Amino acid sequence: MTALFYIVRKSVKNSLKELLRKPGKLALYLLALAVIAGVIVMSFFPSLRASASAPLFWFTGILFLYIVLFVVLAVVKGMSGGDAIFEMSDVNLLFVSPVDPRRILVYGVARMAKSAFFAGFFILFQANSLANFGIRYGGVLLTLAGFVLSVVVLLILSLLIYSATNGRPGRKRLVKLLAALPFLPLAVFAAASYLQTRDVLAAAEAAIQSPFLTFIPVAGWTAAGVSAFLSGATGAGLLYFGANLLLGIGLIVYLLFSNPDYYEDVLVATETAYEKKRALSEGNLSAATAPASGRRVRVKGTGIPFYGAAALFGKHARENFRENRFGFLTLPSALIAAGAILLTLFVRELWLAMQILMWMQIFLIGTGRGLKETYSHYIYMIPETSFRKILWSNMEIVARTLLESALIFGISGALLKSDAVYILVCAAAYTLFSLLLLGVNYVFMRFTGADISAGLLLFIYCIAVLLVMAPGVVLAVVIGSAVGGDIGFLTGLLVLCGWELAAGLVCFALSGGVLHHCDMPVFRTNK
Repeated sequence: MTALFYIVRKSVKNSLKELLRKPGKLALYLLALAVIAGVIVMSFFPSLRASASAPLFWFTGILFLYIVLFVVLAVVKGMSGGDAIFEMSDVNLLFVSPVDPRRILVYGVARMAKSAFFAGFFILFQANSLANFGIRYGGVLLTLAGFVLSVVVLLILSLLIYSATNGRPGRKRLVKLLAALPFLPLAVFAAASYLQTRDVLAAAEAAIQSPFLTFIPVAGWTAAGVSAFLSGATGAGLLYFGANLLLGIGLIVYLLFSNPDYYEDVLVATETAYEKKRALSEGNLSAATAPASGRRVRVKGTGIPFYGAAALFGKHARENFRENRFGFLTLPSALIAAGAILLTLFVRELWLAMQILMWMQIFLIGTGRGLKETYSHYIYMIPETSFRKILWSNMEIVARTLLESALIFGISGALLKSDAVYILVCAAAYTLFSLLLLGVNYVFMRFTGADISAGLLLFIYCIAVLLVMAPGVVLAVVIGSAVGGDIGFLTGLLVLCGWELAAGLVCFALSGGVLHHCDMPVFRTNK
């Protein structure tokens, strides 16, 4: 155990030394920590009570659906290659050292808890949205704690699934059945409620408040536990959180005693992640994006449509359809769209759901194939302006967001019987927001050389997005209020769309030096 403490101590010390050599980056981290401290301090003021405008059980359903997305991803990763809970430095140093493998596994899980905390950063910025359910700052921290605990448990579950099913197709089919089984009673109950009431919202309300949801491991326990704490049932909250904790401990114990030498299992995911990072840092784009071994590639067409800089978008579209028969609509996109539709039905307002989804989009936007193009020579050889090339190379994400928004707001708007113009404007605002986020990402990469959307710097990234969006929001409110009525509301949304488009294009123009000077930061493999 002394060796593990030594590694942690040295890692922290070296990270601090690196920050001292970069005062600008240090200032960003200090500002991020100040924001975290502010949220924690505000949680101790009970006088800051939120006025609830929506029942708490809707929040339970939303949190449940969000955790279900991570459950699906954990099962899928477990049947493919498992999650990478170690770095190659751990493989080279710890795996060959005289340290108990059980302690090394606990060390890996503890490291993943840090990653889970960063993954849940966006929850800290949902205070305004959660206020609609009467949740104060303390409840926001409780929600983050439940999310982190569930993600850590799912990481362990993913490793266990890979260890048990690797090379065994029969066991993989059994895992799919066992993963779906806990959700079956809830699905049957929801279907029966709908057949009885013929009302989607009434059926959803009955399903959320039924005991069948609380019986579902991880997702149900987390949602029920957080809601129990928020409603004052501390004992029930501790029971559900304790169940998640015991499940995680039980998975670790089973993994250790059923397969004491788990090193081979974790090596696959660790080496795969490391090789992709190294390939990107060396500019080997084909190796970094190569499909998994044995994965079928569908060749339905050849050639690249469009000309000039637009050929980059045609290339990405062709690659998407070769990897996935539905093209831009991937499994995570479909799950997000399904959850967003239910969220919209819960809140009963397209614009309110759009606000929540835009916050989530900040943390899910990614950089897609556009960033990878900068590590290949093709984008530099196209005789077009840097602005056009960097814009078209990122149209893949905008197209995916457009498809998601058509599904989310089209289906939700039809179910809520909203006006067609209202639906189109909400979809446009959501789609153009993705363009603005991509522009902000590239501006920071161009002028700071830092990955602003990772780790603690996520806070600075969020603040930057808020600053860019602020003038557009103010203009939308002022102009919309001046017009008044439903027409004024639609006018305000259209003004917001125009601002998102203009600000996004300006950010792309400012980041043109990414290609002119070839100063994009490369992925580091020594983290």
